[in-house]
Amino acid sequence: MAGVSRSRVALLLAAGAVASGLTGAAPAEAASFRYVVTLAGARAATEATRPPATPQERWDRAATRRPTATARGKARDWLVARGHRVERSTDWTLVVTGPRLTARPPGAASVTLDTRAGLRPRVIPRGYGPTEVRSAYDAVGDGVGTTVATVQFSGWRQADAGVYADAAGIALEPGQLATVGVGGARGDVPDGMGGDQEVALDVEAVLATAPRARQRVYVAPNTTVGVVTVWDSLATYAEQTGLVAVSTSWGACEEQLGADLRTAVESSLQRLVAAGTTVLAASGDSGAFDCGYPGAPDTRLAVDHPAASPLVLAVGGTTLQPTSEGGWTETAWSDRSEAEAGFPGVGSGGGLSTTHRRPAWQQGLVAEDRRGVPDLAAVADPRTGLGVYGPIGSRRGWSVVGGTSAAAPLTAGLLASAVSASGRTLGLGPVHTAFYAAARDTPGAFRDVTSGDNLRFRAGPGYDLATGLGTPQWSLLGPRLLRPALTAAPATASRSITVSAYAPSSRTARYAVGEQVGCDDATATFLPSATTLPDGPDRVVDLVLAVRDGADCQLAATPVLVDTTAPTARASLAATSRPRVLAIGWGGSDPLPASGVARISWRLLRSDGRVLASGLTTQPGSVLRTVEPGSYVVQAFARDRVGTLSVAATSATVTVS
Repeated sequence: MAGVSRSRVALLLAAGAVASGLTGAAPAEAASFRYVVTLAGARAATEATRPPATPQERWDRAATRRPTATARGKARDWLVARGHRVERSTDWTLVVTGPRLTARPPGAASVTLDTRAGLRPRVIPRGYGPTEVRSAYDAVGDGVGTTVATVQFSGWRQADAGVYADAAGIALEPGQLATVGVGGARGDVPDGMGGDQEVALDVEAVLATAPRARQRVYVAPNTTVGVVTVWDSLATYAEQTGLVAVSTSWGACEEQLGADLRTAVESSLQRLVAAGTTVLAASGDSGAFDCGYPGAPDTRLAVDHPAASPLVLAVGGTTLQPTSEGGWTETAWSDRSEAEAGFPGVGSGGGLSTTHRRPAWQQGLVAEDRRGVPDLAAVADPRTGLGVYGPIGSRRGWSVVGGTSAAAPLTAGLLASAVSASGRTLGLGPVHTAFYAAARDTPGAFRDVTSGDNLRFRAGPGYDLATGLGTPQWSLLGPRLLRPALTAAPATASRSITVSAYAPSSRTARYAVGEQVGCDDATATFLPSATTLPDGPDRVVDLVLAVRDGADCQLAATPVLVDTTAPTARASLAATSRPRVLAIGWGGSDPLPASGVARISWRLLRSDGRVLASGLTTQPGSVLRTVEPGSYVVQAFARDRVGTLSVAATSATVTVS
């Protein structure tokens, strides 16, 4: 099709269909209903009364908590007794057909009704090849010994990747690429709506950045049962064989997915990262308005799932351009020329999740207590996109494909190559903590994208909701991933704090966390998710993570400002030489200079309590105000960097006649 590409294929629910839940409506012509039941993982006795506090703790617990055979049997018997036929059974899921379910089986974490989904791919010609993208992101390694999987909902022609490899000078080995059909899908049958171009894009983007990595292309039916089945199958493969990375360019805005479907996918995501897999997902191509797309405008602020999951590395998009000096420059990707009635255009998906709270590794970077999307970015603008060989309408040929569909698999390949450059073949699991720590303490690990927007949020210095941390530079970031990392809120008013810890040797290491620790103290089995800071005066504490793996000892540190003392506010009110004009003053101070006063609010009140004027500032100041006859006071409040509010400061009363 002509026009600027929106090549990330969104898994969008068909009109009127309900993605999940016991209240969903099945197609009218169906004589029975089809469900996928995801079972809850078994809990240790000590876990039964306390839910996991953080994504890290969920990851730790997921490692060996598969449902018991007894639990599976109870759920199966319950369903069969109510007239359901079991089509497919795994350790974690049951696919059943039968009458409408009005209650959940025993031991079920979610029950998802099967519905169909709609797809809308688009592309244009032009593009970058392997040499350019590896140069732009300072690639290291070639992926040898690693395995990358992609999630697909359309079959494809695998020979397309062979044409691409020949053109790129990549010698494919026998069995390097394999297509795996799950849930009854055929991997060689396209969906008829352009989904096979998405598959070609994903595979060829990984080839461009990890030319020697094995690839497994998992294809499932484009139904809600297919979604659950493919993620369950990938988790089982990772547990049995090992995967360095999984990339998906298919998703939907959070509000279009029912809670049960999200829960089922999250269960498999936990298993994947527990098995050492890093999961990457495209953040979407509708900018900050992920629920809308051309032909179906929706201007609600929204982010994409599964990119919104804290277990997933969300990949946004940039416009990539060469410089005259031989380097590269990037801006946040958006294109308003694609705007239609009610649809503002295309761009890098980003914003705040409505279903996940802010993770520990985003504290101090995301103001609201919600998970920010994306985490990082890569080239996505179709005008500066990737050259891809595959279907173009009724023929086959070369085109340029963009969207975060390109950014996610490209980044998955770069990660696999960096892992292989270190001599590893095993994955690193959830790398968020390491990425965010590297952005803080390893200059040059990310190219900070500071210009452009995603139709709503602007890119700027540091983390932003258009491009995340920026774009990785792998020669510096790759080696950083082999060291432990620690993140926490940069400032706290409590000595009990949440932390996010990372270590690539997490299966064998022992850990400790505290202000002054060494590897002799490292005894905890799992990575810590919280700690208590030692008593002492308010100050900046160097929080240290000690990781011991056999004879090897490594330390990671992050500074945390401890400020348990409230600031002090100042308020003043005085008559002036001008009739009925009052001078209002405000200010504040904090006993800990490193914290300081972040906000000062003030208000002018009459003696009857009515507020006549107010203000919110970051600095001490004053203002003149004309008033009617009466008595007045000014109140002021100061808030410090950690969010502690002062007691009210009240000025002397001034009477105006």
